[in-house]
Amino acid sequence: MKKTFMLLIVTCVFTTSVFTAFAQGGANKAYTVNNLSPELNEITENVKKEAKLNADQFTKFKNDYVLFLNENAKPNANTQGLFFLLGMKFRGYMNEAQFATVSKMVKDGKLNPPGTKTDLATQAAKPPVAPIAPKQPDGGKLPPAVTSQSNVTAIFQQLESFMKISPEKAAQVVPILKDYDQQLTKIKKENAGNDGKIKQLTDALNGQVVPKLKMHMTDQQIGTLVVALGLQENILSGKNISPDQKLFMDNIRNQYGLNDVQTMSVILVLVQGKIRGDAIGLMSKVNPQQAGQEFITLMQDLDGQLKSSLNNNQYVKVKSDIEKLIKGQKL
Repeated sequence: MKKTFMLLIVTCVFTTSVFTAFAQGGANKAYTVNNLSPELNEITENVKKEAKLNADQFTKFKNDYVLFLNENAKPNANTQGLFFLLGMKFRGYMNEAQFATVSKMVKDGKLNPPGTKTDLATQAAKPPVAPIAPKQPDGGKLPPAVTSQSNVTAIFQQLESFMKISPEKAAQVVPILKDYDQQLTKIKKENAGNDGKIKQLTDALNGQVVPKLKMHMTDQQIGTLVVALGLQENILSGKNISPDQKLFMDNIRNQYGLNDVQTMSVILVLVQGKIRGDAIGLMSKVNPQQAGQEFITLMQDLDGQLKSSLNNNQYVKVKSDIEKLIKGQKL
């Protein structure tokens, strides 16, 4: 479970730090391959020369670099994070020697756009400084108002496109899941503190609902939904997660003032990020370029969901905590 939750954190980190730029407004003037300044054209030509890119590779590189420039020009863009994503795309059409060459050029600042705010070489040389961890009041335990809620419908709707559920099928599935949520929430509330009874009644409820879902969903789609629900329950219970991960859950409640709805929205983001992120990880082994595009889409979705449910102050703090977790720093 520790590894699973950390993967959730990994995915959400990219959501909040790397792709803040994707959810914000565009630059005053978009770059294209035909309007690059002499300085930017020189950068692309140097990459072509030093990495020995052929014509097709150079065309792909230039298009990807233009995309990077446009995203980096947006307010609060994370240059280092965008370079990371750019590297994922390079993997799709560069050999190992070429990729190594371009990676070194990035580290040496040779791909930095003019006026960039990020000095990657200096930044990489600085060791991370771990902040002092505050005392954890309650071990990250979430209140009954959160843990007693069933949110299967919300998870389904977030994963609907990923699972390739048609609108017609979704229209049949949603009422089934809404009824399931109502019944499961009632079971949890009426049997609070009696885990055995909750499990017994939940298993019986599942036995009634799964056959109904099979009329509209494939076994694989149902399996994905079941995995998502398991992840949510693990986070809600706080079992088998590290002290820092528990502290993160505690922070979003007691330090950052997230209400019940906001807390659940963060949990749903983590679940969706894990499910879709794992699939993208598998895709990257056979089609890195498509995986990079899917990753961008995922980050846009998750970042938008976080921003729609949190106020700006909460969003910044949640983002900061998740960034520390992924870097292995103490909260």
